[in-house]
Amino acid sequence: MEKVSRYLLVFIAILTLAIILPRLYWMAFEKPVRKPFILYSCINDDFMIHRISEKTWEDTKGQQYTREEYEQKLPMMFLKQLLASGTMPDSVNGVKLDMRDIAREKSFFRLKANEIDAPAPALYPLFESQSGRAMLDLPDDFFRITWRIEFIDAATNMVLEEKSQLFSATLFQYGFSFPAKTISGLATPRKSVDEGYLIVDAKDQLFHLKMIKGKPYVKTINVPEGLKFKYISCVDFKNKDFYAYLFSDKNEIYILTQGDYELIKWPVEGFDRSNSDLKIYGDLFNFTVVIESENQFKVIALDLDYQVVDTYTETRKLKEEQTEGKIFASLFPAQVSMTSDSSKFIRFYVSISKGLNWIIFNLLLMAFHFTLLFKRKVKLKNHLADLGIVAVSGIFGLIAIWIFPNKFFD
Repeated sequence: MEKVSRYLLVFIAILTLAIILPRLYWMAFEKPVRKPFILYSCINDDFMIHRISEKTWEDTKGQQYTREEYEQKLPMMFLKQLLASGTMPDSVNGVKLDMRDIAREKSFFRLKANEIDAPAPALYPLFESQSGRAMLDLPDDFFRITWRIEFIDAATNMVLEEKSQLFSATLFQYGFSFPAKTISGLATPRKSVDEGYLIVDAKDQLFHLKMIKGKPYVKTINVPEGLKFKYISCVDFKNKDFYAYLFSDKNEIYILTQGDYELIKWPVEGFDRSNSDLKIYGDLFNFTVVIESENQFKVIALDLDYQVVDTYTETRKLKEEQTEGKIFASLFPAQVSMTSDSSKFIRFYVSISKGLNWIIFNLLLMAFHFTLLFKRKVKLKNHLADLGIVAVSGIFGLIAIWIFPNKFFD
């Protein structure tokens, strides 16, 4: 039993060291990456690049600009500064600039990879969409969708049966298949209007649900055959052009227009929801889509008809391709973490080092431990398990068996 306890302690030590040592290594040697700020200019029809670490402003052709010149190329972004300095143009590309139009069309959307693989709320508030009030009031009940839709009173924790049956029957009449796979909406009263929720049912059908005058409003949205949405992010932009950004299982980006419920696919390539961060800047003339991954920075400019105007890409070496990464892959066989940049769940994430250098280093450590045992003149067959641990787990295992030495045969 004592032997089992010892090996259990060794295993716990290895796991702990596999978390701590790689983290300490990267804290000491990782070089921070300062990503450039890139937007599409409606003035010179090119991408304007602000390299923050170098404090330079340039375009894709390498033309250098002063900060003031750079800001003048992006009047939709630096509106206040240009108004303050008196350099705001009256018109751009023949379009007279009106401050109300600029404010209405300006939008910003951001999606991080870890927001997709994240815990989902168990309950959602369903607001009254036509309350007649200037401000939205948080309802007294919340809903969930399992084998039906259930409304639960927040004060008593009791199911509101009449309301639940009404909404469940309405959803059923529209062909909704319980339970729901995805429920997406803006579950906050801090929005201009309430548009309810976009819901994906068990058969990957898409529905729009909201409450009007206490009654359910349900709209079945036509989805092309084979199209499945894995994530939906509702928005509340001033122009009210569309309800949400929708992301398919093939990493395609769609929008759902307001009024006619048309799904429009954006011609954006290079986005991977599992490891990419996404930013979308909208203005009076263009949408600038920024896709950030570990080794690539891609920017796509779209016009207001959602057609590609221009693209720009910068690449950099992956962490494991850099000198620090190669040294890491030689010293450590793996890295264990409780968190991940691509998920908000707390769990064990194991990343095996690439290449074979860590195997060679493990064997060297095993030979070193073998030499120590040989000099102590112990029976080597009694320490074969420890040698195997070092061969597999490397420096983690070596430190672990030193912390909890094998005393049963010595």
